[in-house]
Amino acid sequence: MAKERRTRIQLYFDIISAIFEEEMDNDSISPTRIQFKCNTSYDKLTKYLQEMKNKEIIDSDEQIKVTEKGKQFHKDYSKINELIQELSIQN
Repeated sequence: MAKERRTRIQLYFDIISAIFEEEMDNDSISPTRIQFKCNTSYDKLTKYLQEMKNKEIIDSDEQIKVTEKGKQFHKDYSKINELIQELSIQN
């Protein structure tokens, strides 16, 4: 059975989730650890990190951090996912 491909938005969510998880576990956040948590190639991850920085979802000048805009995106996307799960269960 083929695994369903994630959308760019889903990957952004996964990357932010990985950053949050790393912040709790470690002092510094390495792109390699985020790559493993997101199960994506390093090339794709660096491309997405740059896109996210350009969109001001993350800041990676000194260290990778989620901006307020990124935190809001993560919160809103989580709510949408919860609603989708609820609606799927009710059918």
